[in-house]
Amino acid sequence: GPMRLLMRRRSTIVQRNIKLCFPELGKRDRSRMLRHHFQNLAESVGEISFAWHHPGRLDSESGELVGLEHLEQARADGRGVMLLTGHFTSLEVAARLFGEQVRARAIYRPAGSPVLEDLQVRGRSRYAEAMIPRKNLRAMVRHLRDGGVLWYAPDQDLGPARSEFAPFFGIPTATATGMLELARLGRAHVVPMMPRKDPATGRITVILEPAFEPFPSDDPIADLTRFNAMLERHVRAAPATYWWLHRRFKTAPTGMPDRYNPT
Repeated sequence: GPMRLLMRRRSTIVQRNIKLCFPELGKRDRSRMLRHHFQNLAESVGEISFAWHHPGRLDSESGELVGLEHLEQARADGRGVMLLTGHFTSLEVAARLFGEQVRARAIYRPAGSPVLEDLQVRGRSRYAEAMIPRKNLRAMVRHLRDGGVLWYAPDQDLGPARSEFAPFFGIPTATATGMLELARLGRAHVVPMMPRKDPATGRITVILEPAFEPFPSDDPIADLTRFNAMLERHVRAAPATYWWLHRRFKTAPTGMPDRYNPT
């Protein structure tokens, strides 16, 4: 059926991404990672529903938050904090675990349909203070300048106009410059926040790390490289849980071959 076709197309993207990022792996290990990735994707459907509908607080069986002191340290001077995260399959539960302890807003991509939109916003309103559509820069800046916490996952290919090339898994990758602009305009501290799912137990740990200082610096490529290196470290720790469905390497530097249709 159409679902299968879609999955086959997606599966090709996932395969290609894994091959690009883990050239040292043999064929068997790569197909194992692919299989585990689709397993995580399947589990994430249940996880999203759980995150949106579970009454009361999540208990320690679902997961925990570590490194909250890094966020508290960053907030000590009253400035806002931008939490930089990445697209992992367990992001929704992580967001809820985090949101139960810290008031924060999230940047999101509005859904195509009003019904999905309503579900998404209602579901997340249990643990996000508010949702800000990703086109509404003014609202994000205002929130940060008011000393608020905003979480943002900028690890997508937004095309050459809104990106600069910085290494990710050793590949020159179009990396969104918006995170630098937002931190600067919002006069915010920038704190990494990454979800880590334990493959054995399914527990999700939300890891907060020390703030990037200074960020942005006067070297945008160095800043984007720093973000990518941090993200890559977390992806390598649990590779099957990264969102490999996205054509992360679609935009290639001029003169370089297409990464998804190598001729």
